[in-house]
Amino acid sequence: MNNTKNLIKIVALILFVSVSSCKEEEKTEVVKEESKKPNILFLFTDDQRGGTIGAMDKYDVQTPNMDKLVNKGTSFTNSYILGATTAAVCSPSRAMLMTGRHYFNIEPNVYAQFAFNKEDKGKSDKLTFPEYFKSNGYETFATGKQHNGEIWLERGFDKIKSAFLGGMTRHFGTKVKDYTPETGWSAGYQDDEKFSSEVFADAAVGFLNSYKEDKEKPFLMYVAFTAPHDPRTAPQEFHDMYPSENIALPENYKPQHPFEIADDHIRDEVLAPFPRTEAIVQKEISDYYAMITATDTQIGRVLKALEASGEADNTIIVLAGDNGLALGQHGLLGKQNVYEHSVSVPLVFVGPNIPKNKKTDALAYLHDVFPTLCGLTGLDIPESIQTEDLTPVIEGDAKEVRTSMFYAYNSWPGDTYRQNINNYGGHRAVRKGDFKLIVSSKKDTYTYQLFNLKNDPWELVNLIDDENYNNVKEDLTLELDKLIKEVGDPADLTKKEFGLFDHPEDYNFKTKK
Repeated sequence: MNNTKNLIKIVALILFVSVSSCKEEEKTEVVKEESKKPNILFLFTDDQRGGTIGAMDKYDVQTPNMDKLVNKGTSFTNSYILGATTAAVCSPSRAMLMTGRHYFNIEPNVYAQFAFNKEDKGKSDKLTFPEYFKSNGYETFATGKQHNGEIWLERGFDKIKSAFLGGMTRHFGTKVKDYTPETGWSAGYQDDEKFSSEVFADAAVGFLNSYKEDKEKPFLMYVAFTAPHDPRTAPQEFHDMYPSENIALPENYKPQHPFEIADDHIRDEVLAPFPRTEAIVQKEISDYYAMITATDTQIGRVLKALEASGEADNTIIVLAGDNGLALGQHGLLGKQNVYEHSVSVPLVFVGPNIPKNKKTDALAYLHDVFPTLCGLTGLDIPESIQTEDLTPVIEGDAKEVRTSMFYAYNSWPGDTYRQNINNYGGHRAVRKGDFKLIVSSKKDTYTYQLFNLKNDPWELVNLIDDENYNNVKEDLTLELDKLIKEVGDPADLTKKEFGLFDHPEDYNFKTKK
């Protein structure tokens, strides 16, 4: 009898231990699952103007994969870059994105590398978001255009595949390099048969295919395309989709800009003769749309690989562009200005707990991405950040995180000694509510423009001399002065060309012969 009782006790004990062990394993798995932070996939395009996504209903361009992201996430319809102090606008823009800082407070040898000796290029102690997420347990990967030097890349990424180190290049035969901390940088290589966006998508798909579902580390992928930046040479099938004679001209098309401005004969502007003809502008837009659609196709491949990896439901996707482009608007072709077409960029967030098919008109900067990713993943926002976390807007807890926006552009002061370039000049601008004030200075001339963006989104009707808007002009002028000081901008609006060109020798950082 006692033996039977003892046997029953032993069996009961075994069952208890087994059940407890199973429950503990289940608990561990749940905790493990809950503790894994969401992955991040950052999709970045080059020179893609805000609104050039079909689902944004502004321009007649076909982007089925970007449309899906808009429909699955939250889009910012008033998203912008702050600006630049060099014609290579994308470099300051990317430096701000990486650090969450205004370019006035980032080392110029990062965003104006052309002005520095080789040993000084890219030197910076500023914290970047890949570096920060890597230090917080993320496996980091990059491919595509990297325009701020190698140092940030080496600090921020565990692996780099098919990186283009530079500002612009051809799209067939793009020269790229690979990097790992163990092997360093590879020799350059190229594929003359593949379109650049396909090369970078191949690298992204390769990373996702190798990522194992049981990995405890979340990943951060930085996929930076070189399209739709010129030369606009997409695969022919995409050019065939946009016959130039069928392209609608923008409402603010002009043969020439109405007054002289900074860098109005820079490289971007002399890609087509003056004055601009309707046919030339139609061709430029046709080729631009072809590049966007070709890149959208490759984005689709990356999104398909993400789904196949099993990680899609736990991945935050950000789609953004580094700056806009004029392409005939206001008589301009490039991005060296502060009109809407050149400072506006796409900005879309998709992922767990992010509202779907939501469009918000809250004012946003591209370099809000760093703190916003912190907010969405629960990481502390570093003290070095100078911009805003958009998470409250995305999650519906706030309507806005700022009430005004500042924009800046000027020629690189160190180039003023090059007399064959129409340098000098700059712009400063502010937006508050529906109104935007632009102050332009070139040589001895100041020009003021005041637009009501709600009624006049194409910036065609200058209200600056309308007495009915005197109070608006005064309010925006005060706001502009305040923001100049807040961001650390050295511009002085009381001086000729903002005083930025008084000592150009201070900006000629290359060793003088």
